[in-house]
Amino acid sequence: MEPTDDTARNLPTTSPDAPREALTQAEEYESLFGTTDIVLDDGDVVKVPPHPDYGMISDDQMAEYDELLFAVDTTYDREPDVAVPEQKLDNGLIIPAETRRGAIKQPPRISGVLVKPPHTVRVAQIALGEVEYKRLQAGGRSAADVWKIWGQQGIKMKERQQRDSKSLRGAVALAAVSPPDSE
Repeated sequence: MEPTDDTARNLPTTSPDAPREALTQAEEYESLFGTTDIVLDDGDVVKVPPHPDYGMISDDQMAEYDELLFAVDTTYDREPDVAVPEQKLDNGLIIPAETRRGAIKQPPRISGVLVKPPHTVRVAQIALGEVEYKRLQAGGRSAADVWKIWGQQGIKMKERQQRDSKSLRGAVALAAVSPPDSE
């Protein structure tokens, strides 16, 4: 199947284990994209990868995560759509009317039946894999511990973006480009 413009394109030289290799490199450099250890009650450790949105999980896990996202988009119950009327701004511009899709009902459900396991648990299960998730639970921990790590990583990422002048959200304003020497 030929990739479309909106899909990732791997080079023929791309390693089939590229996500795992990237994760290993991130760990070596203590990057936000490395794994984070959760110490279990018995002293054993479970390594938590970054949130699946960053793509640092295996191809099989990514496929499973994409299936979950597709299910959320197509089958989860939603609040009613919201009609936003046309708006005229003070400068004369007109923002056309639109209908915004309703938010997913909380807690998530499909045809009025609660999603089980809960969505947050399912994401953690996918990210860790079945064996590691069972070890996490047996060690006295839960998906909440995984989400706490992901939340902290998200905060650190936003802080880094705010400090980084190259980021779209950077705090430093860029100077105007000087005119060319010749035309």
